Amino acid sequence: MTDLQKTVESTADSESQSTSDASTWPTADSPSQPIPVTPATPVGTRPNAPDIRLHRGALGAVKAGDVVVSVGAIGAARADRVSVQVGSIGAAAAREIRVSTGGVGAIAAQNVQLEQSLVRTVVAQRVTLGRGAGAGIIVAARVDGDGRALLDWRGGLAAGTILALVWLVVRRLR
Repeated sequence: MTDLQKTVESTADSESQSTSDASTWPTADSPSQPIPVTPATPVGTRPNAPDIRLHRGALGAVKAGDVVVSVGAIGAARADRVSVQVGSIGAAAAREIRVSTGGVGAIAAQNVQLEQSLVRTVVAQRVTLGRGAGAGIIVAARVDGDGRALLDWRGGLAAGTILALVWLVVRRLR
């Protein structure tokens, strides 16, 4: 059984808002009126976005303020903060991501912390690889910790140069 708890801070604004954004889109029947523009929020989340806590379950896609996964899986997550303990996420975009004993396909974030986890691709400002953590490709301004990266930006540059040279040689031989 999936135990999904969705908490929303109670404000008059969030109570009156519909969960579907379809009601805010103009339709062919409605008169043409200007659409109000609101300032951008970080990482595309709404100001009063709900917090999602998933324990022993799975979700397809999530867009929330904070996402906490414990013994579960999420296909895609877009949030301010994402935390995974004994779980997996296909792709995650957030300001801050922490994965402990889990796996992630792709990460795009400002700050990433990994402990005993595997990640295929990380694009971040700062990555901390704890004990037992590993990543396939890391593109980051700063990488710290004891974990292992299969390919960082320097290795990617070297591999790209070698592949380009091999491609040129093969092309000349034809």
